[in-house]
Amino acid sequence: MTEKPKRDPVTPEMRQRLLANRDGRLTPAQWGELIAQPLFMLILLCGMGIAALGTRMMLLLRFWWLIIPLILLIIVTPMIFRAYRFARAPVRFTRLNAGVQPLRVFGKTLHFYIPNSETASETNGKLVKFSSRLTSRLPLVADVEYLIYYLDEPNGRVLLSAAPTDHEDADLWMPTKNFEIRQERRSGEHRAARG
Repeated sequence: MTEKPKRDPVTPEMRQRLLANRDGRLTPAQWGELIAQPLFMLILLCGMGIAALGTRMMLLLRFWWLIIPLILLIIVTPMIFRAYRFARAPVRFTRLNAGVQPLRVFGKTLHFYIPNSETASETNGKLVKFSSRLTSRLPLVADVEYLIYYLDEPNGRVLLSAAPTDHEDADLWMPTKNFEIRQERRSGEHRAARG
């Protein structure tokens, strides 16, 4: 009887993200997701505004030459500010153990922890939460150590990519010299922009 091949927990998409993040860069897909995040809320608010105006919307159509640039300004401005902020934000790297994940009906919060010792468990390690993620679904295994690339954002940490440290290709996904150079440069710019 032949042994069934084990399913690789690291998808091809995650591999691309890990290879870009190890150099301190974001993939085009990660850029798009980061910049477009506020668009959903803006489109929802615009839709509710149009629904509330109803028939009065026809009167506003006479001023299309004013309304269209205004709508574009409302949509494009947050995207430009987010692009500017994330162009300077350093990509961070750490090793964390996966914790027991909360039931995620709404939201994308992921729980990891920093173990206190080699035999530490989630109960005696420091909890680290990621408020959102820019990854496909991760098949996390509790108490397994992961290589993690992330961004710090005012609303919390954003998970960019992750892979188990015991994966056969884990050495390929470790930070490179370019990662260190970019992190030093962006950390300085990030502090200067905040100060």
